[in-house]
Amino acid sequence: MRKFIKGIDASPGVAIGKIFLYEEKELVIDKGNVEDTDAQKKRLLEGREKTKEQLLVIRETTAKKLGEDKAAIFDGHITLLEDEDLFEEVEELIEDDQITAENALEQGIEEYCEMLANLEDEYLRERATDLRDIAKRWLYNIAGIEVADLGSLEANTVIVAKDLTPSDTAQVNVDNVLAFVTEIGGKTAHSSIMARSLELPAVVGTGDVCSQVEGGETVIVDALTGDVIVNPTDKELEEYKAKRDAYLAEKDELRKLKDMDAISKDGVQVGAWANIGSPNDVPGLLRNGAQGIGLYRTEFLFMNNDRFPTEDEQFEAYKSVAESLEGKPVTIRTMDIGGDKALSYMELPEEENPFLGWRALRVCLDRPEILKTQFRALLRASNYGQIKIMLPMIISVEEVRKAREILEECKAELRAAGVAFDEDIQFGIMVETPAVAMRARSFAKEVDFFSIGTNDLTQYTLAVDRGNENISNLYDTYNPGVLAAIKLSIDGAHEGGIPISMCGEFAGDEMATAILFGMGLDNFSMSAISVPRIKKNIMSLDKKECEALVERVMDMDTAEEVKAEINRFNAIHFGK
Repeated sequence: MRKFIKGIDASPGVAIGKIFLYEEKELVIDKGNVEDTDAQKKRLLEGREKTKEQLLVIRETTAKKLGEDKAAIFDGHITLLEDEDLFEEVEELIEDDQITAENALEQGIEEYCEMLANLEDEYLRERATDLRDIAKRWLYNIAGIEVADLGSLEANTVIVAKDLTPSDTAQVNVDNVLAFVTEIGGKTAHSSIMARSLELPAVVGTGDVCSQVEGGETVIVDALTGDVIVNPTDKELEEYKAKRDAYLAEKDELRKLKDMDAISKDGVQVGAWANIGSPNDVPGLLRNGAQGIGLYRTEFLFMNNDRFPTEDEQFEAYKSVAESLEGKPVTIRTMDIGGDKALSYMELPEEENPFLGWRALRVCLDRPEILKTQFRALLRASNYGQIKIMLPMIISVEEVRKAREILEECKAELRAAGVAFDEDIQFGIMVETPAVAMRARSFAKEVDFFSIGTNDLTQYTLAVDRGNENISNLYDTYNPGVLAAIKLSIDGAHEGGIPISMCGEFAGDEMATAILFGMGLDNFSMSAISVPRIKKNIMSLDKKECEALVERVMDMDTAEEVKAEINRFNAIHFGK
């Protein structure tokens, strides 16, 4: 029987295949008492060791397929797995209550997860989700139940599941799997991010899809609109084959833009750059025709370590990227730890609001040795390419000046040691807070460039925790207040005589290209796979028409009105 199911388009594409219904094997936990508690503790430890081995293999596979920044997810998983406090708690449950390893682990994990899931902090809530993923694998290993291998599915498979964890998605063999559909999740879920990196169509948030389908049924996944059609008609199959072929043909056409500049119809050029997390991401951005790097997230270099990386280790990573870009701009953000990112070897305080707390540059200015090591590595690497230094989480001119003083100290040290570096290295800041956006012209006098981080700017402007599901509907970069903050930032940069980029998710939003171009954004930096489409959009636009769109939109009062007006404009210029 034909079924139509609606979800969220999490990773673009169109697929037609056979359903593989991914359901967890039932785990029956013995709730009875045991006499030999030492044997249960041994099972607990052996299960943990096997789980760690599996996660290390998955991490290595992910690094090869998707790069170090995606693989870093599993470093966090392994850190949670090795949490000795949790392990000792479970051992105590085994000893005190004389219960099985599975029973004790389930109780210990659930208690810990419940506590984390009820906290307001996004990072800690995400830890609860990760811990449940790890616990499931750990429990199965203790019980001797084989964990499903998604790497060996048949060709033309569409995975349908309640959810796919990062470790599930990382195992997917893209030669055989065409797409996936899940009951829960959103565009920012780890599995969705990984699907986009794999260029695998994905529709998420479909509700009770698993109870509506059976394995082997034919399914259409339209991840351009979020539509799923089970047992489609012959007519629908023909229509969607044509839609799939048209989409793939468009992708081929977009590849032809690889070596072309992003120049509008009236001759205005903007930068089409990409964001990366490690040197492993460089081939992808070059393959997609990115003309530079607007954001190199160096925190992954810190997170993939059991100690602070040395100056030489950092230097080699930055030098590698600079050389690969062959003179194109490489914007490297200083360590952005805190908020939703932690280091196992650095004790960060427990805070009620870590996104508003001791994080990013605040940590580095309080611990100047961290910043100094990074600055020296960046300066040394600047001799091998066009490196630009960027500071995150700025709220005051004093912070910028203090960081610049440290940078000048590092320059003096390297000069004295006879070490070559770019004397004119560019020094810029992220625009992530209303404090900077509202006084952009003043900050522009202090630096060489700006880059707007829309994820945090939206969060801070609207006072909306973007990870809180209860208010996720309020998180909207098209909110007139956020658009006003973006325009203030762009105007302030230009009045101060400096260029401005955007490296937040909004830069890769096809719907937003025209309004950002009309506002005067100089460089768009995004996920590498978005670069060709944004280039194509720019080539279809006229600057004056986009400026007129901005004037109309800035007079509107609601995000709905803004989107409707932008959609009308885009329908004319992009045909969608």
